[in-house]
Amino acid sequence: LEAAWAPEQAEEARGLEAAWDGDGESKSSHDVVQAALERAWEESLASEDPEVAAAAAAALEEVWDRTRAEDEAAGLGGSREGYEAAWASVAERLESLGDPAAVPYEFTRDEDNPYVSSDDPLEEGRALYEAGRVREAVLALEAALRLDEQDADAWRLLGACHAENDEDRRAIACLEAAVARDPYNLEALAALGVSYVNELDSGRALKVLKAWVEHNPAFHGLQPEVDAYGDGTLMDEVVQLMLRAQAWAPQDRDVLVVLGVLYNVSHDLEQAADCLRRAAEAGGGDYATLNKLGATLANSRRSEEALPVYERALALRPRFCRGWLNKGISHANLEQYEDAARAYLRALQLNPNAKHIWGYLRVALTYASRLDLVQRAGAEDLDGLCGEMGVVVEQG
Repeated sequence: LEAAWAPEQAEEARGLEAAWDGDGESKSSHDVVQAALERAWEESLASEDPEVAAAAAAALEEVWDRTRAEDEAAGLGGSREGYEAAWASVAERLESLGDPAAVPYEFTRDEDNPYVSSDDPLEEGRALYEAGRVREAVLALEAALRLDEQDADAWRLLGACHAENDEDRRAIACLEAAVARDPYNLEALAALGVSYVNELDSGRALKVLKAWVEHNPAFHGLQPEVDAYGDGTLMDEVVQLMLRAQAWAPQDRDVLVVLGVLYNVSHDLEQAADCLRRAAEAGGGDYATLNKLGATLANSRRSEEALPVYERALALRPRFCRGWLNKGISHANLEQYEDAARAYLRALQLNPNAKHIWGYLRVALTYASRLDLVQRAGAEDLDGLCGEMGVVVEQG
């Protein structure tokens, strides 16, 4: 579905940067693990930013996977127990990062928001979102919610903005607020389920997607069939319910999208890709469904197939931060690191405050042996990096 599902890529580059000597020579794989563990955790957790901390864990997983592969190829096995102990420690810390649903939404200060004096900030927010000017749309929608915090659709649209900017934790806060005010807001429920999947919270995702079916008037009273081979889990119940909905409305593209999300949760990626492909074909110009399809293919280790799907999505919505990020991840999966870096730069033009995308960029530049640019990425010199990499500077 989204960038959070890409297990092969690192989101925080500090650990990898620590693996390089000053002259650009790589250290041993064992030194990489030690440096990554120490530096990534010390620097990222010191920020008390859950997204950055989660990004650090992704970086460590990247180092873990590559190091074990290198050691196996070299016939080395002496550090396996040490790696497993280190990763167990990482997992334990990751569990303590907090619940995104419990984090209250933080508004931009009024003095920093030019839309607080707008006559109709909600409509301005809608227009800005449709134009792909998502950062400005966030400010306008926040101004609208300052006027009426009970507006469920304003919360939903604000959540959609943050999701497009690859900020699922902020999206969850907004979408939970939307559903709290309007439990029958189907768009908010579907988007909330996706964001929970991106945050790897399958339990909440399943509950939300079940509510999407139960609150959908098209499927009022629909009950899952008793399956003699079912295992009685919530996953089984929701999948059976969605299959009934699909049988009831086989051409309903929203049902196909939700089924695609569910199959991703259950790791049935072939079924997920089939549902999302059919939904994309039915949806015509639906860049969001194309993005989900691309991410599903990438998570099936089919990044080469994912790239043209992302390109279709970006042709429909060029100012799509999450789409550029996911495209970069697929390039990186294929070891096309300079192409990955260019895609990350396009994403950062749209959301320069995304620390985890800066992390992806540093990893790509490191693997591309562009160590001359890693320091500039650390300084977040976006315009300079775009110039060096031949990326046109985004205007407006």
